[in-house]
Amino acid sequence: MSTKMTHYFEFPASRGLQGGTLTLLMSVPGRTLTRVLASDNVASTLERSQREINPARARKFYEYLVSAHENKEPFIIPPLVGNCNSEIEFEEFGNTNVGVVRFPMDAEIKLFDGQHRAAGIAEFCRNVGEPISVPLMLTHKLPLKTRQQFFSDINNNVSKPSAAINMAYDGRNETAQSMVSFLTSHSVFSEVVDFEHNIVPGKSDLWVSFKALSDATAKFINAGKEPPRQEDVHAIWQSWIGLTGIDWVRNGTNQAEYKREYIQFHAVMINAFGYAIQSLLGQYHPRGIVLMLEELALNSTAAELEDFFLISNWGGICANAEKERPTVIASVSAQKAAAVRLAAVIAAKSFKDGRNGVAV
Repeated sequence: MSTKMTHYFEFPASRGLQGGTLTLLMSVPGRTLTRVLASDNVASTLERSQREINPARARKFYEYLVSAHENKEPFIIPPLVGNCNSEIEFEEFGNTNVGVVRFPMDAEIKLFDGQHRAAGIAEFCRNVGEPISVPLMLTHKLPLKTRQQFFSDINNNVSKPSAAINMAYDGRNETAQSMVSFLTSHSVFSEVVDFEHNIVPGKSDLWVSFKALSDATAKFINAGKEPPRQEDVHAIWQSWIGLTGIDWVRNGTNQAEYKREYIQFHAVMINAFGYAIQSLLGQYHPRGIVLMLEELALNSTAAELEDFFLISNWGGICANAEKERPTVIASVSAQKAAAVRLAAVIAAKSFKDGRNGVAV
């Protein structure tokens, strides 16, 4: 790669090969990015190598950067990946594959991965004074079909992590981190909660998903005239153990087999519990709800609990009971419908009053 240029961009870079394709990895100042990149958002789908820009996705990345900046927290920008159709000059330092890359100021560089990040970065640089460096990986003079294939390869071969593990790792989510601390230190929850999967695999020894527990908590964490304190939230989930019977149920059967017949450990019912607590907080103090839950557990037999949570007894609410083997319905409307029955049971402190309703 060698050419004489009069007006050019110059950036430090490393050079390499991937499957015979030349790659250059550069560090580009954020404020320069919009001048370096060309838009690939105007032609028809088959004439470009990238999807249309979704403003909401670009805005989300911008808000991520702004939030980190305002809270003085670290942030990370994964590499943008694009192609340069113009001549490139690479000046190597010794025999190191490290040096300086130069390309004309009128070079056409189009991304085939990361355009939403690029748009968010551009907005951040326009509105915030903090200088940032953006990693940019370039290929050179690839035909459109190859760039389209690479776009497909990147998006088909990268597995998006589950929401459960994202929430468990997200230190900026105070509700989730409080739940992580509580659940991992609890004698029962620490043995039954799956922090990895949104839906607990059938062969797993774990019983409930961290995502379902966190989603349910988010539904009532700010509810009521006096929203529950952290210790109230933990007490409510401690009482959930008695409501569902998980401490004794888990010792007598496999979770996958049990969940074929009973619904209390499915995400729909865990989220319904969150909606039910949200509703009850409109009428009762958090501690009063905990006492209701405790009394419900004390007043009920194991047979009454299991009968209440039989999937077949939730037909028309959050289950399809018309089939030979009833199946669970997991929609938000099903969660709210189930919450009505749950709230009634908790308020009445008896599983026998489960047919009555409390508005959610």
